[in-house]
Amino acid sequence: MSSKAEKKQRPSGRGSSRASRSGRAAQAVVATEEQGNALAVSEPEPQAELPKEEPEPRLEGPQAQSEESMEPEADVKPLFLSRAALTGLADAVWTQEHDAILEHFAQDPTESILTIFIDPCFGLKLDLGMPVQTQNQLVYFIRQAPVPITWENFEATVQFGTVRGPYIPALLRLVSGVFAPQIFANTTWPESIRNHFASHLHKFLACLTDTRYKLEGHTVLYIPAEAMNMKPEVVVKDKELVQRLETSMIHWTRQIKEVLSAQETVETGENSGPLEEIEFWRNRCMDLSGISKQLVKKGVKHVESILHLAKSSYLAPFMKLAQQIQDGSRQAQSNLTFLSILKEPYQELAFMKPKDISSKLPKLISLIRIIWVNSPHYNTRERLTSLFRKMSNEIIRLCCHAISLDRIFEGYVSSSKEDLQGCILCCHAWKDHYLQAVQMHTEFSSRGWVLDQTSIFAQVDAFVQRCKDLIEVCDCQYHFARWEDGKQGPLPCFFGAQGPQITRNLLEIEDIFHKNLHMLRAVRGGILDVKNTSWHEDYNKFRAGIKDLEVMTQNLITSAFELVRDVQHGVLLLDTFHRLAAREAIKRTYDKKAVDLYMLFNSELALVNRERNKKWPDLEPYMAQYSGQARWVHLLRRRVDRVMTCLAGAHFLPHIGTGEESVHTYQQMVQAIDELVRKTFQEWTSTLDKDCIRRLDTPLLRISQEKAGMLDVNFDKYRSHLAPSPHTPLLQLSQEFNSHLLTPLFIILSLSYITICLLLTFYFFSFFLFVSPHLPPCYQHFNFITYLKTSKTMIGQARWLTPVIPALWEAEAGASLEPRSSRPAWATWQNPISAKNAKISQAWWHKPIVSATREGEVGGLPEPGRQRLQ
Repeated sequence: MSSKAEKKQRPSGRGSSRASRSGRAAQAVVATEEQGNALAVSEPEPQAELPKEEPEPRLEGPQAQSEESMEPEADVKPLFLSRAALTGLADAVWTQEHDAILEHFAQDPTESILTIFIDPCFGLKLDLGMPVQTQNQLVYFIRQAPVPITWENFEATVQFGTVRGPYIPALLRLVSGVFAPQIFANTTWPESIRNHFASHLHKFLACLTDTRYKLEGHTVLYIPAEAMNMKPEVVVKDKELVQRLETSMIHWTRQIKEVLSAQETVETGENSGPLEEIEFWRNRCMDLSGISKQLVKKGVKHVESILHLAKSSYLAPFMKLAQQIQDGSRQAQSNLTFLSILKEPYQELAFMKPKDISSKLPKLISLIRIIWVNSPHYNTRERLTSLFRKMSNEIIRLCCHAISLDRIFEGYVSSSKEDLQGCILCCHAWKDHYLQAVQMHTEFSSRGWVLDQTSIFAQVDAFVQRCKDLIEVCDCQYHFARWEDGKQGPLPCFFGAQGPQITRNLLEIEDIFHKNLHMLRAVRGGILDVKNTSWHEDYNKFRAGIKDLEVMTQNLITSAFELVRDVQHGVLLLDTFHRLAAREAIKRTYDKKAVDLYMLFNSELALVNRERNKKWPDLEPYMAQYSGQARWVHLLRRRVDRVMTCLAGAHFLPHIGTGEESVHTYQQMVQAIDELVRKTFQEWTSTLDKDCIRRLDTPLLRISQEKAGMLDVNFDKYRSHLAPSPHTPLLQLSQEFNSHLLTPLFIILSLSYITICLLLTFYFFSFFLFVSPHLPPCYQHFNFITYLKTSKTMIGQARWLTPVIPALWEAEAGASLEPRSSRPAWATWQNPISAKNAKISQAWWHKPIVSATREGEVGGLPEPGRQRLQ
């Protein structure tokens, strides 16, 4: 019976113990922890004593294991969540992944830390460690013993807390606010351990305080709180405490020295501008003013009094530096006041383009001179030189913003060159305005201008040279790759058998150039940095490659001119290679080929001159003497004029002595040809009779007096003398006709020709008479009968009966004599019966018929009496 009763009491005992555990867990959930608390230790509640019974033997074996496995493990998730003081945790989404991480941390003793935070991108996160990125707020749980976490051991095993804000300020708040006061107030430690630990803790807090505020650009003195509530007379007796206070003063001295030497560090920064200088003095003023306020605080004065009583050797250097801090604060305030007049002009300058900066420079130089003359502390040679150097840096920075390296290397040659030229002009304007200010200051001021000009403009000169190098890069892209402004120009077309080979050579030159340009572009990150000395080496390699391309281009020009046989072809090639003539090495070859072109023109002039000097020109058998000679001279003139017109239109040809001589020779030849034309005209007019015009009005046909309705030939014998030429067959025929009263053959041919013309006229008249009424309305207004009645054309002007002449001399007052080009004209009939109207009003009939001018080959020039010269 007793054993059964004991068995009945055992479950009740387990139930009571489980109830007590759940009660303690509920109390732990309700209890709240302060932020950043250390280890929370809770004492178990006293349980009611049970009646003493004999211990029951413990079950072993499978039965005991089965009973233990039947007990479910308590969920520790409420323990963690109740202690997680995290903003936004209540609204966060808790997932099964979070449960798994939390369960893994609770059951795995090897995991030492769990952090809970809210990521701005991924939301609520649990990590078994610290997050990689800095979080504004997180909760940490640190395992103190390598055991699983349960409801019973949570308080003794886990340390937790919350970190808000950056880690270093949070650490400083935690150590100085929680741990340090407890450690310094603890008197149970041995004296040696306590002094040693307190000394190192003071050093750590001093470094931590200095680091925390240096990140914000401030200097804060760490004041130890250990002796603040003790009288100096009592503290002096504690040597260890005095040494710790001396350690703090040594740290103060080092901090003050760093602040005082910060100006020298900033002045060595060569890339800063005037606005950075103003900002530095503003921060320096705030820093020194802050230190000055700290030096008069109660804690610092208390430490000073203690060390004064202790006769510390560290007090005097500290007091000297403290005085320098006071003087430096007043100096910084004065410098900031004077430098503030530069703030607004330089802020306006920051948004200007290089081409607009020049107008603002005189005002800025005048303001700097005002600072020099009136500032009591900023008027030293070093500081003014540094200020002008910073102004040079500012101008370089603005110019760098206006230059796009990507556009330069992508082929925007024209716009990039304009930007680079604007930057160069801006730098030159800055230097000119500075030198002008120096001259005026030296002339009107008693104080000498003692600034280091070389130091001021060293980087400006280097930047100007860098811009010139980039302009050379742009020119090379224009010359060797046909880039103009983001687009490649058309590929030149070369004629002849060697044209394709020349084109392939030109494309090979372009490929080599693009490789060199790509190598130079690979280092473009430091191109505009004038301190980047590696640019010179890379640019020299690029220049060496360009020289090789220049040699290849010279050989290409030489090979292209090997097949040039006339001036027109040579001008075309010179136009093709004109863009390369801007390079000095290629220009020599280009000028040489231009000389060869003028020599080719000279040889052409020599051939024409030799032809002109012939005593008897080679004329065709059908040409008259004077008109043929005039046409022959006209062709000579046109031959040289065509070449000269081509040369005159070639604006790209260089101005060389050979070209001027060729032009002078051409002008002399033109004058000689014009003189020959006048002479020929005078000779021809001297052979004419005074009544020649009247004789020309005599009609060629007249109504026969013997046979009614027939026409007779009315040929004047004198007309053969108007254009005498012993070798003209037509004139010989007219002379024979006049001497033999026309041969029957000639009469038959003439009458047959007239009959054919009359028949054609009759058919034409019949067509319009019978077909015109049936034409569309747009053509019915044409009436051939009306046309014949209103026509004023005289039958005497029937030029179809007269031979066509090549030229007609015009003798006008003051006008030059030029041959008129020949053209056929067809007569119109007015009254075929009337003989009075059968007249020829102009002297065209006596000129011989001239065939079409023979043209030479394509690209050649015509020459009378012979084939084209090869």
